[in-house]
Amino acid sequence: MINKIGTHLKDIETPELIIDLDILESNVNTVSKAYKDSHLKMRAHTKNLKSPYLARKQVEAGGSNGGVCTAKVSEAEVMLEGGFDNILIANQVVSDDKIERLCSLAKFADMKVGIDNIDNLNNLSKFAIKHNVVLGVLVEINTSMFRCGVRSSEHAVELAKHAVELEGIDFKGVMSHQSIKGLPTEDERWKVGEGYLEICLESKRAIEEAGIDVEIVSTGETFTFDIALKYPEITEIQGGTYALMDLNYPYMPFDIAVKVFSTIIDIEDDKITIDAGNKCIAAPNNATPLIEGVKSELVEMGLDYSIHKISDNKKYNIGDKVYLLTTHEDGLINRWDKFVGIRKEIVEGSWDILGRGCHH
Repeated sequence: MINKIGTHLKDIETPELIIDLDILESNVNTVSKAYKDSHLKMRAHTKNLKSPYLARKQVEAGGSNGGVCTAKVSEAEVMLEGGFDNILIANQVVSDDKIERLCSLAKFADMKVGIDNIDNLNNLSKFAIKHNVVLGVLVEINTSMFRCGVRSSEHAVELAKHAVELEGIDFKGVMSHQSIKGLPTEDERWKVGEGYLEICLESKRAIEEAGIDVEIVSTGETFTFDIALKYPEITEIQGGTYALMDLNYPYMPFDIAVKVFSTIIDIEDDKITIDAGNKCIAAPNNATPLIEGVKSELVEMGLDYSIHKISDNKKYNIGDKVYLLTTHEDGLINRWDKFVGIRKEIVEGSWDILGRGCHH
């Protein structure tokens, strides 16, 4: 076994996907402390971690509702096999074959799914009746993403009214997911976050005014994890990135725990070539990865190597090892079969990434 328990960091074979366990636990504990004695609970989003083991660490830390969410049915299958029986697919499941699989999961777990149109809702009911199961549904509210979700509280009420009349369907509440661009100031982050959460809550209140109970308000993401504490109506946050982190959230109180450990294989003037390339790390939308601890610029990336320009006076030798940081944690993790966990530069364990490649 490469990079077995007890191996020192300097002896690790590269490239390797590393988790700094002290940083991971610090990130998780930040949320746990905030949520433990509050109305708000964490529902870990496993499209990021892709690991039942790491999701379990989040639950065990406290401040969790004990459940997870996924983006795909196949991810939900992995989490059920990993011991979770409270699962929200925070997405629409529309094809017949996927709904069949969703119903199979519902025989063993409390399964919930997002909805935003009546045709899909009717189809979910049809298959739930066929399989003699009950599917929980949450109306997705579009707040900023404009990919899925209803665009008005009137549409949300219409769907909720229809859902409560259908056999095999248990209307649970509403959900939303938000995004924020750039590097906002703290005031900007709060203003944007509050605005998005209010849009979700507007639909929640309209449904209640129509005489329908709303049990769950599932919303958020890393950048609103603390803002949501302001709203007693919000029951859970779908948090994904916060546990392992990436370069997109330098303004949040979390540190980057997941990194690619790599060896310098060539040096030319102010450029270093390392043994980690596209097969190792995700860099979507031309958002380039960076070398940790120095000012660096990506010059070229191949499948098995990348070249980085170092713009400060840091001196390297061939054979030195560096950490490569990503702007997209989800895509990074999806490229690997396992994590290697280190603590104080010693390998403490490794864990299979069971949710990688879950596209369906």
